[in-house]
Amino acid sequence: MILTRRLWLQAAVACGLPRSLRAARKDFWDTKDPASWSKNEKELLLWRSPWAREGFARLEDKKEPTVGYRKDGTRGVDLPDTRPSIPGGVQSVPIGQEIPPIPKTGGEPLQFRVLARWETAQPVRLAGGPDVPEMTGQFYVLRLRGLPLMPAPDPNEGMLAAIKAGSRLECPGRAPIPCVHLFKGSADAPNDVLLFFPRGADPFTFADKLVTLESRFSVFHLSIKFPLKEMSYKGALSL
Repeated sequence: MILTRRLWLQAAVACGLPRSLRAARKDFWDTKDPASWSKNEKELLLWRSPWAREGFARLEDKKEPTVGYRKDGTRGVDLPDTRPSIPGGVQSVPIGQEIPPIPKTGGEPLQFRVLARWETAQPVRLAGGPDVPEMTGQFYVLRLRGLPLMPAPDPNEGMLAAIKAGSRLECPGRAPIPCVHLFKGSADAPNDVLLFFPRGADPFTFADKLVTLESRFSVFHLSIKFPLKEMSYKGALSL
């Protein structure tokens, strides 16, 4: 059977071929009107797209776990809540996606799967991403979901302060951009936070090529890379 160009591209995607071999494929957000995006397409953009990437908050070497973990790295009785969240209001940072898997323990390093998403990116907003607080025009706003936070009524003030102080956007040739504001999820989204990073007078451009979210807090380190050339919407960088 002779494959048409369309079928060949679909096969390339299904087989997981390198992006360079799929360069000719246009993403739906660049070819379709947002009003015509399907539910599945919106979900794809919100959870598996250049603006939404996963990483691991890993236990750093030579550091001892704190509340919620035993010294051997196994689960304590007060591990963070991992039940699915329910959509809510503006500052409750709700997300209607399945909670990430329980962190790996035992022979492997303790780690939590964390999703990072650029809430201020236009495609995310058009796909129905939850509202974010006002003043976002001055900031890049990233949502983190799946952080090792303790469920209420256990206090998280120390952990949240550490996340804010230890989070920054890094880009080669630029000074790191620190997190200056943090909004925590409500009871409906206990493992979510919104991080605010100033755009400043010299915002990122395609020439910067790569931005990395770096976050160190408590005994954990999270690092997620975002290739800027892939974060294009209608020909423009959208962050």
